[in-house]
Amino acid sequence: MCELMVNDYSRKRFFNGRSARLPTIFIRTGQPNAAASSFASGVFREPLNGVPCELPVHREQKMPLLGYRNAVECFIRLHEVDSSQLSDDRAYTLPSTTYSLHEMITALERVATKHEIALGPVNYKPVPVIQKIVATWPTATYSSRGLALGLTNDVSLDQVVEEYIADFL
Repeated sequence: MCELMVNDYSRKRFFNGRSARLPTIFIRTGQPNAAASSFASGVFREPLNGVPCELPVHREQKMPLLGYRNAVECFIRLHEVDSSQLSDDRAYTLPSTTYSLHEMITALERVATKHEIALGPVNYKPVPVIQKIVATWPTATYSSRGLALGLTNDVSLDQVVEEYIADFL
């Protein structure tokens, strides 16, 4: 509804709006929370801080991710893009890459080894309610329109882990 309103109000020139559709943004700082997606950041954040991580979903679970730095860059770019480049549909999906939890953990271990960081353990502790919720999420997003505007995706999982280490550890 909000996207339609942004489209309509932009068409009527009440304002020059645009909407961003987000994949899961990671690595979020702070404490774990009750959000079903909290594990997507926790699987990196907790082990990097030497704290155990309880993984509530299977390691084969896939999800589209975008690193926090690129999310900010996409918001800025989407805000600054000239309106002549926008279509009548002002809703743009931010770029993402689909990864499995196994790939995420492997990248974490690779970067931690490079930096000689002793990781806290990642333990599989299924939570059926979270597994059921996550199983309904899309495993990929399509952002060709956003990419055409110059919105950027992460180079790799390793890059986002490196950025998190540089910014927060």
